[in-house]
Amino acid sequence: MSRPSHTLPAPLDAAPLPEVINHTPWPSQYFQHIDPQGEVFHVMVTRTSYSLRHFEQGEDGLLVPQLLNPAEQLPLCQADQFAGQPNASSLLQESDFAPYKPKCDVLVVNATAYAPGGKPMKRWPVGFRFGDAIHKTFEVTGPRRFGLLGLGEPEGASHVPLCYERAFGGPNLVTQGQALSAYAEQPAGSKSDNSSNSTEHARLQSQVARNLQAALPGLYAPNPIGCGRLPKELAATNLNLARLDASNLPQPQAREYEQAARQAPRPAPQIEAFGHPCTGQDDYPVVGIGPVGRWWAPRIQLAGTHDERWKQTQWPKSPLDHDYRYWNCAPEDQQIDYPAGGEDFALAGFTPQPAKDGGPVRFALPKQDLQLLVRLQVGAMVFAPMHIDTVVLDLKEGTLSIVRRATISAKALVRQLELGAWPAGTGMAPDEEMKELAKAKLQNNANTAPSAKGVPRG
Repeated sequence: MSRPSHTLPAPLDAAPLPEVINHTPWPSQYFQHIDPQGEVFHVMVTRTSYSLRHFEQGEDGLLVPQLLNPAEQLPLCQADQFAGQPNASSLLQESDFAPYKPKCDVLVVNATAYAPGGKPMKRWPVGFRFGDAIHKTFEVTGPRRFGLLGLGEPEGASHVPLCYERAFGGPNLVTQGQALSAYAEQPAGSKSDNSSNSTEHARLQSQVARNLQAALPGLYAPNPIGCGRLPKELAATNLNLARLDASNLPQPQAREYEQAARQAPRPAPQIEAFGHPCTGQDDYPVVGIGPVGRWWAPRIQLAGTHDERWKQTQWPKSPLDHDYRYWNCAPEDQQIDYPAGGEDFALAGFTPQPAKDGGPVRFALPKQDLQLLVRLQVGAMVFAPMHIDTVVLDLKEGTLSIVRRATISAKALVRQLELGAWPAGTGMAPDEEMKELAKAKLQNNANTAPSAKGVPRG
C-alpha cells in the first residue's frame, strides 16, 4: 500500500450484491439488512404516488386516484419528516428504508377536521374507514384552556388541525429545556461588560437554570409533544423561565414580562376519544392518525434492550430482543394486514365540503401488479411479492403514496432482482444462461443451495 488507508473495516460482512433492474418509472431502492442473528437480507422498496385531486372511474363504481406521471412522482422518503422542529413537533413521514414491516401502516397526515356546513361548533365527530380493517371515529373541539377554575368549555371553531400537539400529552417543554440549558451552560462573565457584578449575575442565573432543569416534569412517553397534562407545572416552568429572562431587563419591563407569562394560555386537548370527553383527567387516551414517534411509548419498547451488554456483545446488530413491529409507525389501530388494492377508503369530516350525496368522501385504493422477479444462482426464478406496507394520505398536498417492500434472505444466493409490473401468477422459464449456471452448480455441488428463509420475524 503506497499510502495509509482512510477507511475502517466493516464490523459486519455484506452479502454479494445482485444485479438490480427496475423496469418501472417509480422511485425504488435496493439495500441490505442484517437481523439480530447476523443473517443478511436483500430489501427492495418502491413508492408509487397518486393524485387526490383527480380521479378515474374504477370497479364497482368507486373512484380511483389518478396515477401521477413519472415526472411528478414523489421520491422515496430518505429521512424522517416533521411538521416543525425535529422530535418536538408532529412526525409526518418516516424514512422508507425500514428493513421489514410485519403490518401495513395506514397514515393520514397534514389533515384538518372541518365542522359540518362550515359553521363554528364546539364539538363534532370525525372519522375514516379503510376496507373492513379500520373503522376509526373520534371527536374534535374548538380551542379550550385551563383557567383558575379548571378546564373551560370549548370555543366554537370551524376547523381543527389534526396533529399530536393538539392531542392529550405533554407538557411539551423542548423549547423551555433548550432555553434553560443555554442559561445553565453560559460561562461566568459572559456579559458584554466584564465587571464582577456581571460575573456573579451569570453564575446565579446558571445555578437557577440548573435547579429548574432538575425540576422539569418528566416526558410523557405516549405523546411528549401533546397538551393538557400537568397544566400547573407547565405554567410554573414558563413563569420561572420568564423570571430568568426578565433578570436581564430594566425593572418596569421585567414586571411586564413576568405578567405576560402569568397570563399565557394553558391549552387543553382538542382531539378526544369518541364519547369520552376530556375533563382534565391526569390520564387520558392519545388520539392521533399520523405516525407515532420512534421514541414514544409503547413503540420504543419494541426496539429492544440497548444496554452495556448489547454494546459489548451485539453491536452494531439490533438487540436479540428486537421486535420488528418497531418499524410500524402508525397508531396500533391503523396497523393492518397487507392490503391488495381495491379497498374502499372513506373520509368523513376531513374536507370543507362533503361528497355530492352528502356522505363521506370515498375512493378505492389503486391496484397494481407490481412484483419482484428473483433470479437465483442455481438457475431457478421465483416471484417475491412486493407487499403494500405503507399507505400515506397527505391531505394538504393532495397525494396518496403507496410504499411496497420485498425482503429476501441472502441464503437464497440471489443473482439478479428485477422490479416490474407482472400480473400476479405470472411464470417464466429459465433462460439459457441460467440453465448453464444451474448445470455447473449441480456438477460442483451435490447439495442444492439453502432455500430462502423468508422475512425476519419479531
